[in-house]
Amino acid sequence: MLVHDYLEVYARNMPGLACLTSTSATYTYSEVEKLSNQMAHGLRALGLNAAQRIGILGENSLEHLIVFMAASKIGAVAVSINYRLAPPEIAYIVEDSDMQVLVVTPDQQDNLENFRQDLPSYTKLVTASAPESLHWDTWLANHPQLPYQPGDEIDPEAGYLQLYTSGTTGNPKGVVISHKNILSLAAMNAVAAPFKPNIGDGSIICAPLFHIGGVGSLLINIRAGMHTLLHREFNPLNVVKDMENNKVTSIFMVPAMIMAILNLPDIERRDFSKLDQIYYGASPISESVLDRAIDVFKCQFVQMYGMTETTGTVINLSAQDHERAMSGKPELLRSCGRPSVGVKVKIMDMNAKEVPTGNVGEIWVKSDTNMTSYYNLPEATRANLTDGWIHTGDAGYMDAEGYIYLKDRIKDMVVSGAENIYPVEVENVIAKHAAVIDVAVIGIPDEKFGERLLAILVLKDGHTLTIDALITFCRKQIAGYKIPRQMEVVETLPRNPSGKILKKILRQPYWEGRNREIG
Repeated sequence: MLVHDYLEVYARNMPGLACLTSTSATYTYSEVEKLSNQMAHGLRALGLNAAQRIGILGENSLEHLIVFMAASKIGAVAVSINYRLAPPEIAYIVEDSDMQVLVVTPDQQDNLENFRQDLPSYTKLVTASAPESLHWDTWLANHPQLPYQPGDEIDPEAGYLQLYTSGTTGNPKGVVISHKNILSLAAMNAVAAPFKPNIGDGSIICAPLFHIGGVGSLLINIRAGMHTLLHREFNPLNVVKDMENNKVTSIFMVPAMIMAILNLPDIERRDFSKLDQIYYGASPISESVLDRAIDVFKCQFVQMYGMTETTGTVINLSAQDHERAMSGKPELLRSCGRPSVGVKVKIMDMNAKEVPTGNVGEIWVKSDTNMTSYYNLPEATRANLTDGWIHTGDAGYMDAEGYIYLKDRIKDMVVSGAENIYPVEVENVIAKHAAVIDVAVIGIPDEKFGERLLAILVLKDGHTLTIDALITFCRKQIAGYKIPRQMEVVETLPRNPSGKILKKILRQPYWEGRNREIG
């Protein structure tokens, strides 16, 4: 079974069923199916073969869904690129993925000129109207709406999506996700959902489609025959309006989004009666925020823990767990839950030996959703995938009831809002500044985003540096969300005998007394 099979069934049996609303236009399953067929034929006419990469760059859009479905139909791999990256970072992903075709949505057409000269010569461009590119509307119109029939059978375990996540070396890594991974995720999610959606129910997606939380939610909705209300970007007031004015039964949000909605004026007077469930995850949430959210939305909450390498959620704090927490066991809210159906979790020490219940170690996960590999990185794949077990890089423990509690981040990744940031990538940029002799970047608590970046610097004798100057220096080299907005200057950084910076010591004053350091 392949991802696009569900689109085809709904298009054939319920052609008028609403599939996607984007920028005030609604498209039926039949319309999305026809556009996807046109694109599939168009991609093959360009010479795109099975297992080759087609990329898309832009804010959430109809074009994303068409690319995802067309890639499924021909056995290609869709690469959804973070449009917030700096131009050199975008060009790196295009080249690293051997991308044969890149679709650039209208909102990124001007940005295209910032990195176009760095793209491989073989990468064909599809845009709204940019010079020397195929134009989306006219290109699709030249190809038939009839179903595309691949010449060879497509393997469900073959690559289907490739999403990039920063690596500890500072270079992004392409996580290859299969059809089987996505459809297994959908099956697991159906069990975790306290309310089973009906065909035609509405679901808001405001998470970006270059994140597994966004694209995973979209593809799950297609499998369920739901109507996706796709927001180009998150706007709390627009999300609330959609909740009130449409039959929206579910939404996935990161805690920062929930907080933004709760801060709207007169939020308690809004009508959320149609909403059955809110899924949240990707960063920490405070108990006080969650308590207020439950009171305001008056629906079921499900916490999700996972990562790109696990195709998203593999551990859930269920709606029943939330009810139990609110009825006398509040410590459960500090847990990320228990494994989803079919998921195995074990806690391992540094020697890859399982630790006793209650002891802290690295969380390993085995699931049908585990990635197939890091693209063209066999050593990194072997280092992070052992006999089907993903090494999450997160430290935690499991209690006697099977609940998993996260304690620290082994790989030092910082989660700010929904963005995964690896400090070494930021440190590599800051270290280039003429005034800096040594640097460490850590995550410290932030009420809105869960964590924010703090740069701790050792400056060269006779040099000074302001935070504004540091931000300006970094802006041309890395994405804005990776740039620290706070810095401290110290005489020296603590290191162990091998020279490694002891970041645990640096973080300790900021996290002391916190019940939950990571979510």
